[in-house]
Amino acid sequence: MKPLRYVLLALSLTLAACSTFSVSNQWKDPNWPGPPASNVLVLGITKSDTYRRVFEDTFAQQLQAAGVHAEQSYNQIPAGESSEKVGTVVKATGADVILSTRVQRVEQKLNVTPSGPVGPGFYGWWGGAWASTPDVTQYNEVTLETTVWDARSQKVIWSVTTQSVGTNNLPKAVQDLAQTIIPKLKTDGIIR
Repeated sequence: MKPLRYVLLALSLTLAACSTFSVSNQWKDPNWPGPPASNVLVLGITKSDTYRRVFEDTFAQQLQAAGVHAEQSYNQIPAGESSEKVGTVVKATGADVILSTRVQRVEQKLNVTPSGPVGPGFYGWWGGAWASTPDVTQYNEVTLETTVWDARSQKVIWSVTTQSVGTNNLPKAVQDLAQTIIPKLKTDGIIR
């Protein structure tokens, strides 16, 4: 159970640190028969009840705005609940699919950009070297994996990897993630 705790902690910290997302990988099970889901259970995995509620509320609202019934799991599935309890709740909700997100990695990046032109010859270089100092930026690059599971077969039917640069605005980060993910779910026929 300890590795799961680390993943949960990383997800809570990471979602608080994400902003605009780009997609680096995407996969859909070619054998999934469908039809597109009309009922989604949103399951946020984090130790922070606040982060979980923000994540699940935002995704459920965004899915409903896209015309899909969506339900948050936090009222029915306490953090760290047994798989039997989760299975019972999934069946009770009537969900077609379960949407979850996990942290794959957080990498600290360093960007060094020289500033200002350096003139010709030694004297131009000398003056330019003193006048221009590089711009150094340090940031976290966050990689998340969002997975959709078929509720009946309990198999992964769709997965996408997204990356973002860190921020402290959790509501905005989750909204950005939802606005990146939901159109892809529709395009791929995972949700109606």
